[in-house]
Amino acid sequence: MSDESLSYYLKENPDYYKGKHIIITGATGGIGSLLTSALLKLGAKIVAIIRDETKIKRLFPENIQDGSLQYQTMDFLIETEYLTKFSDIMMKLGGKLDILFLCHGQYFQAEYINTEIKDFDTLMNVNTRSVMLLISLATPFLKYTKGNIVVISSLESYIPIKNSFLNTTTKYMVNMIIQNSALELASFGIRVNGIAPGLTETNFRLNEFDEPKEKNNEIYNKEKGFENLINPGLIQPEDVVDTLLFLGCEDAGFITGEIIKVDNGYSLNHRKAFTSWK
Repeated sequence: MSDESLSYYLKENPDYYKGKHIIITGATGGIGSLLTSALLKLGAKIVAIIRDETKIKRLFPENIQDGSLQYQTMDFLIETEYLTKFSDIMMKLGGKLDILFLCHGQYFQAEYINTEIKDFDTLMNVNTRSVMLLISLATPFLKYTKGNIVVISSLESYIPIKNSFLNTTTKYMVNMIIQNSALELASFGIRVNGIAPGLTETNFRLNEFDEPKEKNNEIYNKEKGFENLINPGLIQPEDVVDTLLFLGCEDAGFITGEIIKVDNGYSLNHRKAFTSWK
């Protein structure tokens, strides 16, 4: 992420994230890696919760070397790992936590009748239970800093989509975790907000069609019925990161319990668009 593409809010308040102690999940994904890069440029101290050490070492070798970025491996399917690993994370942060960014998630595509219980359990654990547990573990530390939590949900949490039963169900539950935890943690000065991105141009999306990027997006929008949107093409990861940075900073100090759609107007046109999903 270039300095020019950093959020307007951060340009106006470039020192807000300097010295902040932050935990990020999904730091090697299309959106999470850009968020991590932006926060490092803004002077934050970060511990990333990851699955694959190889990826993060490849993406951020200099930051790992200078200590501005540390990481902790964690398997969200193993419940016993949470408490032990989170204790290690907080030791790396010196016992202080200002912001928890939850940017992870897993996608599964299948018809409802072809969804097996093992797939249901996996996505419930990765997409939903992990959010609940990590917020619970972070809360005692966020009380001291009056910190905040920002969670990536999905536009699918609002719209039933064919072949996407597990994604819509688990992300809908994430929305309820965001709103209920915001209500309960408000008395401690902790804000909890979320973002529901629409179709975002990550490598995962572009791999669907074997075409150059521009043609790829044209085919995708036409097939899904997304021709009449406010901007051509698909949402860029930077657009989602800008909103994450805004919600995490003090300019959003009076916002809690909100889930902001960053969807290019998809949800306004969803009856046409989402009935065409295969």
